[in-house]
Amino acid sequence: MKKYLFAIILLLLAGCSNGESTNVKFTEKQAVPFEIMKYDEKIAPIYESLVPHIAYANTQGQFESLQGRFDVDNFTIDMDEYMAVFIVTYSGSCGTSVDNVYKHGDYLAVQLIDNVGQKCEDEGMPHTFVLQVEKGDYEKVQLYNGNIIKSSIDVE
Repeated sequence: MKKYLFAIILLLLAGCSNGESTNVKFTEKQAVPFEIMKYDEKIAPIYESLVPHIAYANTQGQFESLQGRFDVDNFTIDMDEYMAVFIVTYSGSCGTSVDNVYKHGDYLAVQLIDNVGQKCEDEGMPHTFVLQVEKGDYEKVQLYNGNIIKSSIDVE
């Protein structure tokens, strides 16, 4: 009997903890204008084992480097005015899309949303997105789907 009482007390205490939730809710005030400059249903071979992955470019040199690495071309971004955000991810057969982009403290947050349908299967469908976002002083760019999925790594 004491074992059960002790287990119930532990469960109650765990339910009352101050643990931070990783589920982030963004507000309309945090929204940052963006435009999808490139979308492909493919992933460059170099990133197939790193999915999901997110990177960003603030300079023309970084932009050209990431265009090569992500195997996307035939578009330009004015790197004096904008930054480029490169994303690769997989989804079920119904796909995924960029819901919005937000300023979240010192970070730029890209929110993905899974498209829903009646016959969505779990098969891995590849996606590459390149976003154009007004320049800002961001420490990192992060990818979310309700919870944080991935943070960017600085590009040389």
